Amino acid sequence: MRKRAPLNAIRAFEATARHGSVVKAADELCVTPTAVSHQIRMLEEFLQVQLFLRKNSRIELTQDARANVARITQALDLINDAVMSLTQLEEDVRRRLTVSASTSVASLWLMPRLGEFMEIEPEVDLNVRTFISRREAEEQESDFRILNWQTTLDCQVEPLLEEDIVPVCSPDLAARFGNDAKEILAHAPLVHVDRLQDGLEGTYPDWTRYLAEYGVSRGDVSHGPRFNQASTGIDAARAGAGVLLGRSLLTSQAIARGDLIKVADIYPIRSAYYLLSPWKPDSRETMQRFKDWILGKVRQNALVHAA
Repeated sequence: MRKRAPLNAIRAFEATARHGSVVKAADELCVTPTAVSHQIRMLEEFLQVQLFLRKNSRIELTQDARANVARITQALDLINDAVMSLTQLEEDVRRRLTVSASTSVASLWLMPRLGEFMEIEPEVDLNVRTFISRREAEEQESDFRILNWQTTLDCQVEPLLEEDIVPVCSPDLAARFGNDAKEILAHAPLVHVDRLQDGLEGTYPDWTRYLAEYGVSRGDVSHGPRFNQASTGIDAARAGAGVLLGRSLLTSQAIARGDLIKVADIYPIRSAYYLLSPWKPDSRETMQRFKDWILGKVRQNALVHAA
């Protein structure tokens, strides 16, 4: 066990030795010269060692004290640095922000907009984590999660947006069928995205449900290329591989660029997204700024609906 050395007395001794003056040490420590002298005498009694030679109004370090004062100064500097680093750690926590989203939502919707947030909040260190399954999403530790299903996690759950589901394809593919919605739905190759096994299907319809809703009959509904990620399904549709049941949150940029076009009616049921955050966040102010920003991005997107 450490012997409990009187830290205040050590500080008074070190400051006096460094300045060569009790008065200057008192000024640095914001106490009276009498208090500094008292602390030095207390330390001498504790150590049973004389630290200063007192000559009238002048003081000088003893030989033993002079041999050790540099090490004491170094030790006090280390203590000061360690204590100040605790404050820095708190500041770092306040500046860090972790956001989790599915791989497709992160790459196709969040990432293209993050540059704006980083410009507005240059002091925030943003960590984006992606997931490909429901289990992975709910096990990740994040300040924010963007999910498209109801969850039983013990956290704050807020509606974020609702997206439309609408058939999209490349302009060239649509032109092959005369840009006729009935012809496209009845005869164009169908692109499928299967996420049910990962628990990420949400309220999205498959082609069977969509075509039944609008009374379109075709015998090869299950035929066509299949993907387990929305992003790769979108790439296939852009390349002309077929018509895709596009999620408006993810296809908005491709539609804006003209890579994809909407070719039929919107499915009548929208798909909801939720924003999850801790009940008691570590970085409340930083999180609120991110939340305000992301809600603003939702309101500016004409292809999704603010919740």
